[in-house]
Amino acid sequence: MSESPGAAVPEGPPGPPRILELGLMPLVAAAFPERTTFLDTRLRWADVRTRAPHSGSLPVRFLRLARRVAGLGYTCLVQDYDIVVARCVGPVNSAGRPLSVHAALSLIGLAFRGLVLFAARGSRVRLAILDVTDHLTIHPRDRAFLRRCDLFFKRELAANRWNTLETVLPRGACAGHARQDPACLALRAKLRPFALGIEAAALKSPVPASARSHDLFYVGSAQGITFREAVNGVLPRLAARGWRIHAPTHRLSREAFAEAIAGSRFCLSPGGVGWDCYRHYEVAALGSVPIFDTRPLTGIEPFLHGREGFYLDPQEDLERALDLLLRTDDAGVDRMTAAAQALVERVYTFDALARYVINETLALGPVARPVPPSAEESLVTAEAGYRRPSLN
Repeated sequence: MSESPGAAVPEGPPGPPRILELGLMPLVAAAFPERTTFLDTRLRWADVRTRAPHSGSLPVRFLRLARRVAGLGYTCLVQDYDIVVARCVGPVNSAGRPLSVHAALSLIGLAFRGLVLFAARGSRVRLAILDVTDHLTIHPRDRAFLRRCDLFFKRELAANRWNTLETVLPRGACAGHARQDPACLALRAKLRPFALGIEAAALKSPVPASARSHDLFYVGSAQGITFREAVNGVLPRLAARGWRIHAPTHRLSREAFAEAIAGSRFCLSPGGVGWDCYRHYEVAALGSVPIFDTRPLTGIEPFLHGREGFYLDPQEDLERALDLLLRTDDAGVDRMTAAAQALVERVYTFDALARYVINETLALGPVARPVPPSAEESLVTAEAGYRRPSLN
């Protein structure tokens, strides 16, 4: 029996959504290359003014830049995607620079924000914003992103999420009022924890705890960070108790840093300006047990005290607390090392973070796109050192 000419042709099953990622370094695009378009938004006037060999004449260089700008605009105009992923704008990092540089950076941030909002216009497209800044609060320049986006992934997300929203709540609204306001509750519901993460290639097979040459390793700048300053005063006293403390005062090369982590039973990994830092994941990936300081933040899947790491309370006696932790037997250290590596591999590699962002966005209700039934999702492994999240 033949179908009538006007009968509707059944579509194939909904395929995976198309994704547009904007920024300086790809995260989602490198994990899902088959269905992601990455727009590199680095538009440098220096590329026009350059006198490098084979760069072409000034009109040619200017035309090349104009074509890039037109390409960005056209991709956003067509909207051949379902999800937009972009970094936040954040503060203008122009301390010590001339006012003209500050003004230029401010305008670049505004232009980037406008481009992202244009790309995500309409109700069909989902918008996910990634905030990897050190700040506990959302910068006022990202207020428009928070209002428009479907999800806002925040690296330094306060345990009390109203603290993160303090700088972007409606004028005159305090946290007490906001908790009763439907519009403010809707902003809070958009918040999700995020992390810096690490490339999967960084994970190495751990050395057995009994074969490690140091009990505790720590290196880092302590200037102006109270907990780090306190730790520096405690380490010599721990060494006097007989613990093998490795705390060099000079800057280490990447190779020496990795070797010191792999050869230590425990590594101190206190936060800096922001609590979340690469060292947390480097310590676990390279085969040691991290020891953190405690801050009231929300994580995707936190390291658990006594299972994947240890936490120190800055209000406790740090020398006594560290002495007790260092007494953990080798079997316990090996178990914690394996658990910490498994957590990083499952949650905190760049590919895992990309999947997390897309899955959380799709959980809101994905926009179906008909594709041939044979279409498959492709996931690739990140190249080492290629995709560190950056600040726009």
